[in-house]
Amino acid sequence: MHKLSGLVLALLFSLNCQHEESAEEIIQKSIKAHGFSPQKTPISFTKSSQLYFRNGSLEKSTHQKHQIAWSPFSYQITEKTAQGTMVITQRNDQYSVEINGQAITDTLGVQNAKNALKAAFFVFWQPAKLRDKKAKFRYLGKKKLIHEKMVNAIEVYYPKSTSTDKWEFYFDTESYLNIGYSVKHKGRWSLILNDAFHREHRPILVKERRSFLIDSTNNSTVLRATYAYRILP
Repeated sequence: MHKLSGLVLALLFSLNCQHEESAEEIIQKSIKAHGFSPQKTPISFTKSSQLYFRNGSLEKSTHQKHQIAWSPFSYQITEKTAQGTMVITQRNDQYSVEINGQAITDTLGVQNAKNALKAAFFVFWQPAKLRDKKAKFRYLGKKKLIHEKMVNAIEVYYPKSTSTDKWEFYFDTESYLNIGYSVKHKGRWSLILNDAFHREHRPILVKERRSFLIDSTNNSTVLRATYAYRILP
C-alpha cells in the first residue's frame, strides 16, 4: 500500500511538472506545422464566397482572383462587379483601384481597397501573419468549439492599434494547424472555421471555411458565409 501511494504521488508530481506551452510556443509550432518559410514563388488562387441571410437563403455570391508576388511585394484582387471588372492592387505600400481600366482616385475608394487587401491577406496567410512584432498574445486555455473539437485558444491583440477589434485564434491540440478564429468587429462576434486545407501544398493553406454570427459565449450560431479557395497552377 505504501509503495502504491508513493507511485501515485510520483505520478502527480510528474504531471504537475510538465511544461505548459505558452501562447508564443503554440503559434511558432503552428507556423512550422503549416510549413511557412520565406516565400519566393508567386501564388495565385481563386476565392468563391457565398453570403447568407439569417433564414439561410443566399444573399450574394462573388468570385475573385488573387495574385501575390514577394520581391517586391504585391497583392492584386480581380473581381467582376455590376460596374465592370474591378482590380485593386497593393505594390509595397501603394494602393490603387481600377474599374474597366479606369483609375478610381477618390480617397474613400482607395481606403476601401486598402482595407480589403489587408483583410484578405491577413486571413488567408495565417498563421504566418501572427509573426508580427506589433502583436501580443495571451493563452486562454483549451476551448471546445461548435463542432465539439477541443482547441488551444489564444487571444491576439495589438496594443498600439486604434482598432477596437478583438481576436481569438484556435489551434489543433495535436497537429497545431490553425483551425479557425473569432473576431469581435463593430460590437458583433464572428466565428470562422477552417474546414479543409490544401495539405499537398507548402505552406498548407486553407481550402474551405465557414463564417458564423455568434454571441460572446459561442452558443448562438448563424451561418453567415462560406468560402472556397482554389490554388492555381
